[in-house]
Order: sequence, then C-alpha cells, then structure tokens
Amino acid sequence: MTEFYLTLFGAVLLVFLGNLIGKFSPLLRRFALPGAVLGGLLALLIGPQILGTGWVPFLSSEKVDTFYATLKKFPGMFITIVFACLMLGRKFEPIGAIWERAKPQIVMGHLFAWGQYVVGLSLAVLILGPLLGLDELIGPLIAIGFQGGHGTAAGLGSNFSQLGFGDGQDLALAVATVGVLAGVVGGPFLANALKRRYEGIDSESEAEPGNEEGEPDIPQRFQPNPLTGRLTVHLAMVGIVVALGWAVLSGLQALEKWIRGDGAENYISEYLPLFSVVLLVGMGVQALLQVMRWDLLFDRDLFEKISSVALDMVIAGALATLSLKTLGQNWLAIVILCGAGLAWNLALLFVVGPRVYRKPWYAYGLGDLGGGTATTASGIMLINVVDPKGKTDALKAYADKQPFYEPIMGGGLVTALALPTVAMLGASISLLIVLAIFSGWAVLAWRIASE
Repeated sequence: MTEFYLTLFGAVLLVFLGNLIGKFSPLLRRFALPGAVLGGLLALLIGPQILGTGWVPFLSSEKVDTFYATLKKFPGMFITIVFACLMLGRKFEPIGAIWERAKPQIVMGHLFAWGQYVVGLSLAVLILGPLLGLDELIGPLIAIGFQGGHGTAAGLGSNFSQLGFGDGQDLALAVATVGVLAGVVGGPFLANALKRRYEGIDSESEAEPGNEEGEPDIPQRFQPNPLTGRLTVHLAMVGIVVALGWAVLSGLQALEKWIRGDGAENYISEYLPLFSVVLLVGMGVQALLQVMRWDLLFDRDLFEKISSVALDMVIAGALATLSLKTLGQNWLAIVILCGAGLAWNLALLFVVGPRVYRKPWYAYGLGDLGGGTATTASGIMLINVVDPKGKTDALKAYADKQPFYEPIMGGGLVTALALPTVAMLGASISLLIVLAIFSGWAVLAWRIASE
C-alpha cells in the first residue's frame, strides 16, 4: 500500500507540474493541452525509457521501477471511477422530448462513431492486415482513440492483453493523442475559418436564439441543499455504484458459464470491462434516485470533480508508461489510422453536415466534430469559438445528445464489446455488421435532410 500512496502522490504532482508548464509556456498554452496529458508526457520523458532510472540521486533504480510499475496499473483502477460518475447527478428527461430537440446531433454523432468503425475495420481488412501484417484487432482503434480518448484506451488494456494484442493499448493511446492535438490545435483554426467564411452567427437568419443574457439556454441544475457539500457522501455513492457494477458483472459471468458450461472456448462476459457495466449501473442508480427524489441530495458538480481527478490519474498513468518501442515499430499504422479517421470526420462534417444540422450548420456540427475527434470538452470549446455569446442553441443540443451517445459509443457498451466481437467473429464479419448499423443511421440522416 505504501507504493500505491507514494505513486498517487507522484502522479498528482506530475499533473500539477503539467498544468504549470501548460499555463506558463506560451507555445503550449496555445495548444491548450490538459495538465494530465503534459504531466504524463513529462513522466515519460524522465522515466526509464528516455532518461533512465539512475538520474535522481536520492531514488534507487528499484524505487523508480516500482513507481512506474504501480503507475501502469492506474488506468485500469481509476477508469471505473470515471464511468461511475458519468451519469450520476444528471437529471433524466423524457426520451421522446430529447429526441425531438436533438435529432440531428444524435444521428450525426452516431454517424461519426459508426463510420470510424467502418473506416478502421476496412483498413484492417484491406491494408493493415494483408500488407503490414498487423492483428485485425487494430480495426476498432480509430473509434477507441478518437471517441473514447485516453481514458477508454487505457481502461481497455486488459482486453488487449487477454486477446493477445498487447501492443493495442499503446497504439490506441497514440491515436487518442493525435485526436486531442487535432481537436485542440486544428479545431479552433477550422472554427475560426468557418466563422469568417459565413461572416459569423449574426449573418445566419435562421439561427435559433439562446437566452437574453447571451448564455446557452440550458436547464438550470437544482440548487443543492447543505448535504450536497459533503464530499464523503458523493464518494460513498460512487463506491456503491462500483460495487453494484462488480456484482452485476460477476453475476453475468457466472450466468454465462452456467448456460454454456465450463468447456466453452471463449466467454463473452469475461471480455466485458468493469467500467462499461458500472456506466450502465450508474444510469440505473440515477434513474432510481430520481424516481425516489433522492437525487436532490446530490450535486452533479461534485461528481464531475471526482471524475476529473480520476481521469487525470488515468491519462497520466497511461501516457507515462507508453511503450516507445511499440510506437516506433508501428508508426506507419498510426499515421494511416489517424489520417483516415480525420479525413472521415471532416468529410462527414462538410458533405453531410450542412444537409442535416439546423442553420447555422457549422455551429452545431463543430461540437460533434470535436467530440468525435478529441474529447467532449473539445466539442464545447469549438462551439464557444463560433458562438461565444450563445445566440444559437448549439451547446444545448450538444448536451442533449449525450444520453443517447455516451452509454453506447465513446467508452460505452459498443466500445467495450468491439474488441471481443472482432476477436470472435473476425474483422470481415464485424465490418459487415457495423456497415449495416451505419446504414441505418445514414437512412435516418437522409430522412432528416428531406424534412
């Protein structure tokens, strides 16, 4: 336990230093990289793979190795906390009402996501497998890296190992890093270019107004009572959700073994990561709390703070322990995956976006582009670039999309099942499945465009 606490303190210190570096470096400040990313890269730089283990006088090589070995376990440990907090404290509205408000965002969000699976699996079948000799499990990496980001890529590390593709986690983290850089560096340039091209939101006659104060018209969160300030209560609820998720997953694994017998070659439930089950359990717990009106005892902001700390640990731990050897050996595959993923996202935005989104289409589309390339926060940032005064309801529509998107894609159930599905069915059959699902969303997009 001493090693864990010392490593936790070191990881927090690295994230703190990453924030300082990002704040006081003019170049890095323009990139707007999160402190956890910079802290993780700093740890990689001073770690055994680059500077070695003997450069710190008061730390032995054994202690440095122990620190990085413990740090490598952080992604799998803390990602569960991130997903436990994802839906807690979010007030659920009637599904039909949200669908009517956010149809274009929901449909386009899924087109971005399912299209990434189509593109990635096509590359695995046609190029990366036959020509580069890579495992076909590389097919889902665009979606895992771009949609799920560093947290999901890190959290799926055990799946990659169990399925015999140990290098997959490092490749997914590399894709996620490129996605974040593209989102926070290239995204604002694109947003400003579109803003100039269409002369800003004020020129759009069909722009839907926000409120009079210039802020997005987003429903106000219930003002919490004094109990909400107790962090321990919120941590206890997160622990309850994690424990229930573990119990549900254990039950599913036992049920599958009972149904299929002990001699089955593969058990699907064993590849289901705990964090995805915890996400679904968290949704159920939140719905139950809301029905009983106990949700008023909890504060969404506190759950987000808990999640933020846990996500920092996931990202810092994952980047600090990246295998540079693996990245060097597979640089061409990373370039192909990232190039194809970015090309798909941009093509969908510019070809389909103007026909599906409400006007001004780019204000609504940039949010989905940012979320489908980097992070949810990147989508919010790009919306704020083109619509800083909240004259449209783009930010509200982007938020409305999330209940239809996050539990399924971007670290949700589909992301969790993608790797075992490809392992069991093969990349070709998996490609046909995702192509069929993508076609269904494409039909919905066509119907919206025809309205």
